[in-house]
Amino acid sequence: MRKNTLNATVLLLGIVGSLVLLNILGLRAFKRLDFTRDHTYTLSEASRTTMEELKDPVTVTAYFTDKLPPPYSSNARYVRDLLEEYRAASRGKLSFEFLDPMTQETDADKEAKRETKRDIFGRTFREPTSVERELAQEGIQPVEVRVVEDDQVQTKRAYMGIVIKHQEKKEVIPVVADTQTLEYDLTLLLRKLTRTKTPVLGVLQGHDEPGLQDKLGRLKMLLGQLYEVRPVNLGENKRVEESVDALLVIGPKTALEPNELEAIDQFLMEGKSAAFFLDALRVDPRTFEQSEAEHGLAPLLATYGVKLGDQLVADARSGQLSMQERRGFMVIDMPVPYPFIPLLAQLEGDSPVSKGIGGVLLPFTTSVSLQTPEGVQGTVLAKSSKTSWLESKPFNIDPRRDWRNESPSVGGPYPLIVQVSGKLKSHFAAQANVSSATPLLAESKGEPRVIVAGGSAALWDDFMSSANQAFLLNVADWLLLDSALLDMRTRGLAEAPLDKDISDATRNTVKYGNVLGIPFLFTAFGLVRWRMREARRSRVTV
Repeated sequence: MRKNTLNATVLLLGIVGSLVLLNILGLRAFKRLDFTRDHTYTLSEASRTTMEELKDPVTVTAYFTDKLPPPYSSNARYVRDLLEEYRAASRGKLSFEFLDPMTQETDADKEAKRETKRDIFGRTFREPTSVERELAQEGIQPVEVRVVEDDQVQTKRAYMGIVIKHQEKKEVIPVVADTQTLEYDLTLLLRKLTRTKTPVLGVLQGHDEPGLQDKLGRLKMLLGQLYEVRPVNLGENKRVEESVDALLVIGPKTALEPNELEAIDQFLMEGKSAAFFLDALRVDPRTFEQSEAEHGLAPLLATYGVKLGDQLVADARSGQLSMQERRGFMVIDMPVPYPFIPLLAQLEGDSPVSKGIGGVLLPFTTSVSLQTPEGVQGTVLAKSSKTSWLESKPFNIDPRRDWRNESPSVGGPYPLIVQVSGKLKSHFAAQANVSSATPLLAESKGEPRVIVAGGSAALWDDFMSSANQAFLLNVADWLLLDSALLDMRTRGLAEAPLDKDISDATRNTVKYGNVLGIPFLFTAFGLVRWRMREARRSRVTV
């Protein structure tokens, strides 16, 4: 009996010693396993490539207040684990430290926190400490979180920010409130800090398009975080500036001149890419006044395999407008569905432009169809719902239109946004062999990428929802050949529901199994162990 006890003790000490050794080794060799469907907690290909391409040291400082309450405590843990993976992938080029700002306070700072003052309204305040001033200069701001201390709910000032430095440049994430897109944000900033050239995204102007300082202000702000957004006015030029890497054509209202069409065509033939958001009519979203748009781009796009429709797409699944109605002595705002703003529950296909994005609004759009020639790949990115229909000229877009007395001919879905890529033929191929001061390319050098949408209002400030912003960023990344970033941005957004065709019996079994199954297994396991222990005691007694 004493020998068995000795063996058990030795075995226990061996297991404990092995665990201690594994923990010590784990401090030096970080590794975690990721069993999620889309590897949400594994460093993406884009992040690993960014780390492998680092040539100079990058330092990351994470300012997190210690002992944060849930869910912020798990955010801090996730940030630390993620930075460990970045450091491992960088082979020592990236270093990081975790700092609790409160531990950096001096005695003078602690004394200053006790001194409060009152303003002219009687509100109490205190002067910032030296640590708080230093963090403010770095771009890190405190947030107020609710904590339970001494059995009371209190408000506590906390820090949850990240500062990234490379040479003389710096980027900041002021508050890490949500970790869902944190890897994308970090990799984006790391690329921005370490790249040698900022890609240039040109926006065509000169044809009564929405201006970058007017209706496209949010577009410029969003894309300007990663790219140089520059207006492009072709005038009499037959070529787009060589420094422009991709081109956006958004809502031209007057026709492009022949030399401008040639410039855009040859821009694509050089292997560069462009996106066209084109209107059949221009609508003022405040007055609903409409005017026709004659951009003249339809023949050019038809050469690349894209056909523009001339009928507006209306959809029963739509966005809403707020309309004022008089009720007695009061005027109230009533949300009413407006079918000329189709609401797309989910974009189409496996393209990195559309993957994982839903809730996009496409106001005043026409259909766009594919008729791609040989060697060109075409993909539909967005469709209207099955409850959509087409409206012909003259368009009645009155928001007070009474749909109760109408029976539209529903025929959806209709394609609304498409992409094409591959070896494109020039629209001016017949002129390629004609001697000229600026010789034309008859076909594209590489495989340019083209996106065509049947409306431009989706990019206006008036309709720039969060889903529209995500779509816009995906378009820009795809045009500039950075598809790895697109995959990372939408990773983890796709839901994993049960099969929609599953039977009610199976669905209930899964549901109650999740609720009751695990507790039942633990109880059964405990009962079995208790029965085995009692059986051993009975044998010893006998």
